[in-house]
Formats: sequence, structure tokens, C-alpha cells
Amino acid sequence: MNNSDYINESVLLNYFTGELSPEHRKEVEKWIHLSEDNEKIARDIYQLYRAADTLNYMKQIDAPTAFEKVRNKIHKHQKTASWFMWGQRIAACLAIPLLAVSLYLTLKSTPTEYVILKTNPGMVAVTDLPDGSKVWLNSGSSLKYPVKFENDTRSVELNGEAYFSVCKDKSKRFIVTTPFQIQTEVLGTEFNIEAYQKDSVVKTTLVSGSVRLSFLGKDNREQSHVIKPNEEFAYNPKTKETKTEVLYVRTYTAWKDGEVVFRNTPLSEALKILSKRFNTEFIVKDSTLYNSSFTGVFDSQHLPLILEHFRLAAEIQYKFLEPKKGQDESIEKKTRIELY
Repeated sequence: MNNSDYINESVLLNYFTGELSPEHRKEVEKWIHLSEDNEKIARDIYQLYRAADTLNYMKQIDAPTAFEKVRNKIHKHQKTASWFMWGQRIAACLAIPLLAVSLYLTLKSTPTEYVILKTNPGMVAVTDLPDGSKVWLNSGSSLKYPVKFENDTRSVELNGEAYFSVCKDKSKRFIVTTPFQIQTEVLGTEFNIEAYQKDSVVKTTLVSGSVRLSFLGKDNREQSHVIKPNEEFAYNPKTKETKTEVLYVRTYTAWKDGEVVFRNTPLSEALKILSKRFNTEFIVKDSTLYNSSFTGVFDSQHLPLILEHFRLAAEIQYKFLEPKKGQDESIEKKTRIELY
């Protein structure tokens, strides 16, 4: 088989939908690995397939009715049910991975029902909480909350990054817990929390209002700290060290609006933001590049435009690397880019 053989869009589409025989699948996979051009074609067809599949699903589903059916099924069978696969708006740029959001409704031994919203790498989701508060969930994150807030608290659990716009209710405290020993308590405000379990620091950035953070100090006693708008509070769960600084909050919250915003942002922080947004691994070959910082506002669907900004502003060159292969020889979805 050579690079010009019969593999076309129709065959690739059947490959991704699982409609080919095992022998035919091996032939397609061999063709994909023949060249970078073939791999790019395959990736593009895969993104088109996912986009079309998501659009068709969104057109067919009646979300409220489907959600109610799930709840009724839980009550009927007393099992864990799941409502899977709905997407955010379809990105026009095929370079952006279109991935699934998962929503689970679970019933434990108690009468309390919970919703668990998850986003895969490279995707952002938004949801309304039972009290009318709105939450944007960033890439690779999960949020758990009850179907109905009861008693005198509104408690949610976050693993990852989320932006909260909380409705005021003085009779019910709003509390966000993370995998670490830190809680955020608010009455009515907008703020961003970054608390990925894989990271060593939990960061809370306040946009408006006020929040009280509770955490264990170095003496393992509970402490609290109130931050003001435009402040970021960082807490290291291992060392118990804290840091508060004033910053330009749009840099850390623009992801919810589909933008990437830099304002004298160091390259290290810029790459961290881009890694989440585009599900991308950056390999920096020259450590002196970290001395650069950047300012600009970008549409978060155009990574090449941002890389061009790096090149023009700081002479940082870049090249796209071949994707890694998993143990099963499948192509990983994460993009790899080398900076030099």
C-alpha cells in the first residue's frame, strides 16, 4: 500500500464509526501511519465526524425531557444512571479537539441525588445550579452538586478549574470544596478556582464580591482568609504555604468566554493556559525563552495565531511534532508542539 492508495474520506469515516472489518481496519491504520499528511487527513476526518455526531445528537435530544427520564429510571430501578454525551458549540477550527462532556445523575443510599458534570481535555462546559447560580467548567475538570440544595448550605465539589457566578442568598452559604483541605465560602460573588488534583497549588481568583477561604495552616489548625476583588490566593496543601497577590483577572478567567488574554504574562503561565485550552503538550528546548512575556487578546480557537504572536514578539520558533502513539498503537489526541 502506498500513500496514493484508495483510502478516502468515506473509508476513514467508516473506520472511526467502527463499521470496518478487523482486516480492513489494519489496512487503514497502516495507511494513516505512512505519512504526516495521512495522519493529518485522518485527524481532520475524525474531528468532522465528532462534530457531525454531536450536532445530530443535540438536534434530536430534548434535554429537560431526557433528564427527567433519567431521574424516573433511577427511582424505578434504584441503580446508578448516566446521561452521556452532549457538546458545547462546534468549533470551526478543526485544530481544536471536539470532545465530550459527561453528565451523571447518581442515587446513593440517601435520598440526595447528585449531578456530576465532567469535561474532557480541551473542552469547556457551562451549567446552571439549582439556585440559579452559573458555573463554567474548564478543561479536564469535574463538578458535583445536588439536584436540590437543602438545609442552610449550598455545597458543591470541584476537581479542576471552574468560574462561579453565585446568586445571593444570605440564608444559605455557598461552599466549594476541592480535593485538598481548603474550602471557599461565599454569599454572592464571581470568582475562579483552579484546583486540579495533579497540581501542587490551589488558586482562587476573585472577580467581584468577597470570599472566605478556610484551610489548614502550618500548625495544622484551621485558618481563614478573606480576599478582595482582583486578588488571587494561592495555597499549597503540602507545605501549607499561602500567597496573595493582585493581578489582571481577565488572564485567568477569559477561558469561559472563549478567549485567551495575556497581559505581561510570562511564557510559563501562557503555556499553562494554552495547554489546558488546546489539550497541547509544549516542549521548550531553550530555557531562556521563559524570560519572555506577552500581551494580547486572542480567539481561543486559533492556536497558530497565538504561536505566530510568540514568534513575532519574541522570535520564538515553533513546530508541530508527530503525536505520540499509545500502547495499542493508536494515535493520542494531545497535540505536541516544540518551542525553540
